[in-house]
Amino acid sequence: MFEGCLSTLGRVFVGTSTKKTMPPLDFQNRAPSAERQPQWPAISVTVLVGAMSVWLTWPQVFPGPEPAKQPTLPSLNQPLPSLNQRVAMLRQITDPIERDKRCTQFSAYGRTLDHVLPPDARVFLSGILGKDHGSRLRIFYFLRNYLFPRDVEISLDEKAIFHEWWFEGVPSDSPEELRTKGFDLLLLMPTDSDTIKSIPLTTKGVPR
Repeated sequence: MFEGCLSTLGRVFVGTSTKKTMPPLDFQNRAPSAERQPQWPAISVTVLVGAMSVWLTWPQVFPGPEPAKQPTLPSLNQPLPSLNQRVAMLRQITDPIERDKRCTQFSAYGRTLDHVLPPDARVFLSGILGKDHGSRLRIFYFLRNYLFPRDVEISLDEKAIFHEWWFEGVPSDSPEELRTKGFDLLLLMPTDSDTIKSIPLTTKGVPR
């Protein structure tokens, strides 16, 4: 009986040894796991969405002061007696110079020079350069407009530099110096007033 048990145990161990065993784990050659993706894109989107929501809802939760009411303009269909009277008065004036005198004096002055100066006359306007004379630029623009195609300069070197609201250049109010530069008429503006004094330099600068 004892020998039978040994025989049985021998068959059990022999059968067990013939079974396939699990291969050992190779930790060195194992494929690396996927790296963890950063979370900052999702965080940034969340922050932007939250900021936009606060910006949209803030005026509703904390309304600011009401804007001041703007004055309403009268309807164009309403009668404008004063404007109609002015239009009727200007329509009766056939002379363009006289009509400009009722509107802007500089327009009338520029139109007058346009009638009396030859088209190739060269004009120099003094008293325009410098920061202190920036308010006089409108006079220069009026004359440039009405005297076109004549040459109207404010700098002796004819290279005036514009600085936002004033011109920089080489000033001159000397008739002799301007005559040598080829100018025909000097429009002299004193520093203490906006009056203009006309000084002909050549025969072209003499009013016809």
